[in-house]
Amino acid sequence: MAQIRNRTRQIAAYLVEHGALPADLTDLEQPPNVAAQIVLAAADRQLVALERTGDHSARLRVRLPLVEAPASGRECAWHVLDVALPPTVPRAATLCMLTLRVRNGRVRVDLPFQTPIGFAPATGHATGMGFDWGLNTLLTGVTGRLTDGGRVISDGRPLTYDATAISAKLHRLQAEREHLAARQRHQDKLLSGMAVTDPRPLELMRAYESTGVEHDRLCARIRNLNHAPAWSAARWAVDQAIAAAATVIYLEDLATLEARGRRGRANARLSGQVRGQIIEAIRHLAAKHTIAVATVPARGTSKYCPRCGNGTSLLRHCPAPDRLTERGWAWAYCPACGLSCDRDWAAAERILARGLLGQNATRTHRATGARTIGKVVEGNVARARRTRKPTRAARRARRTRTDLHPRPEARDRSKNRPTLKRLARTTNNPVSNTVNNLSDDAMTSSRVPDRRTVPAPFPPGNGQRPAGQAPQATHPPAGRTGLARDSQHRTGFHRVAATPVLSLGEYRDGPTRPRPPDLPEMLR
Repeated sequence: MAQIRNRTRQIAAYLVEHGALPADLTDLEQPPNVAAQIVLAAADRQLVALERTGDHSARLRVRLPLVEAPASGRECAWHVLDVALPPTVPRAATLCMLTLRVRNGRVRVDLPFQTPIGFAPATGHATGMGFDWGLNTLLTGVTGRLTDGGRVISDGRPLTYDATAISAKLHRLQAEREHLAARQRHQDKLLSGMAVTDPRPLELMRAYESTGVEHDRLCARIRNLNHAPAWSAARWAVDQAIAAAATVIYLEDLATLEARGRRGRANARLSGQVRGQIIEAIRHLAAKHTIAVATVPARGTSKYCPRCGNGTSLLRHCPAPDRLTERGWAWAYCPACGLSCDRDWAAAERILARGLLGQNATRTHRATGARTIGKVVEGNVARARRTRKPTRAARRARRTRTDLHPRPEARDRSKNRPTLKRLARTTNNPVSNTVNNLSDDAMTSSRVPDRRTVPAPFPPGNGQRPAGQAPQATHPPAGRTGLARDSQHRTGFHRVAATPVLSLGEYRDGPTRPRPPDLPEMLR
């Protein structure tokens, strides 16, 4: 009905403008704008040849006509084009046949390529990572390994990817999209109640089309906003797996993810936005590094304690660690063993245990190649500290029996002089010259970034991150102090708070080494 009504309105508008009915539907629409392009993939191999001449260059030989309608082979000639390859094309990639396009007087190249990847086995993994679709964050993960005795040991370090700022903007855009959709439905209802010969629907029709265009643009913004954090989070997760030397990544199966209460509203909102894209992006990026990806059942991951009980000890959810008697959702507390940690952290440990202990039950889909563990194998997760060599300051403090971090002496806070104002540095201002004569410590800030950019900085070899921020410049501009960003420090992607990608040392199972009893109380 909507298609018939829209066509009727177009015919009525054409009749008012030209005084006659259109001969065909093509008279009602503008001619399509088709780009000038040559799809060489459909050409004969005798007419085109592509070879790689270097790490960042290739040469194309193609036979093209010299006139618009060639009548014989004499009107065609061979053309040689040198193609510059971007850094996203690795050296081991196989170049496929490209497409030539003309834009702004220059020849553009659409170059597909294939990258060889290794085979990631479904079983036999000893080190892996588990990621939970966090309630407090977008992704929360842990690293662990499976011992010879069948015990899962975690390094005790939570990995978080927080995209709260992106989610807030996404919710605002969704509310605006619903408002535009309601306005468009109201305008459509008004148009359906008017006669075709009534001149008033013309202005309303223009408003209806304008609302539709605005709605489509807003939907495109939401799709782009969903795409950016999905690939950024996937790149971050794969980087963490590479840094931890993990051979498998375990995720919650979205098909078994239940929606209940507050978490249910969050799950229903986020599952349709970025979670499916994150899984596909993680599978795509992990395959390049021969890392397996499998999903585990999501039921009960946040309900039971990962430290004791083997899936029988229930967790108590509370708002904060100092409010254990109140009901909440952000914090988890086990009355049996005394475990107190973030709810998503505990769920990530259970996901890791289910994956490593149940990896023999992994099933691979024949069509898509997706791997799923349908059997739930419960097991406890132990946290082990990484062995760390004491620093020189710590050894000196232990030898001299002094405090490692002494408290700074209280400074004189008496008001004995006027407070200097930090003005602009100009040569004509005497007060500014006085400020400039102060020490550098009074003008610069001692704050440093406490986390890296997300995803990890640009790798030393070939390849490029699909999303994220560019690394900071090493040399600041003249007249400024501290680190400065280059001209491309913003890539249209919002800031996120994530755990830095670090390659830590080995961690062993067993109790930690006890401290000597003769140490001062402050060092114990």
